[in-house]
Amino acid sequence: MKGFISCASMLCLLFLAATGLTAENMPNLAGVWTTTSEGGVMVKGETVGKTTHWEKKQTTLHGELTIKEQNGPVLFGEFTSPRNTEAFIAVIGHDGKHIYFADTDGYFDATLIDPDTIEMIYRHVTATDTVAAVGVWKRKK
Repeated sequence: MKGFISCASMLCLLFLAATGLTAENMPNLAGVWTTTSEGGVMVKGETVGKTTHWEKKQTTLHGELTIKEQNGPVLFGEFTSPRNTEAFIAVIGHDGKHIYFADTDGYFDATLIDPDTIEMIYRHVTATDTVAAVGVWKRKK
């Protein structure tokens, strides 16, 4: 019986250790990030949609991402480019390194490289256009 209790206790500890981040080791991502992305847009008609950040034949996009609020692993903010400002919501994954974003028409999958650098992949598909991009964000100091 003692062996069973010891084994069950060890399994519980392992489960608790593997279930995710604690408040102490949650990365703080709040603030302003400068962004540079390489990618493009595939236009389905004459022009891109009103809310699309990319123009026809554009291959680089510079912008600013602001994480206005962080509640544990949940992030709220906005992305601003020369063409548009768009709200987003995101969550930090259980490993504390992967971040998953959704804006009004697309998705970012991001990886925290260090406290001041995030790498991301973005894509969206709308009635007017499709975008795919890869980029790096740097925390503004």
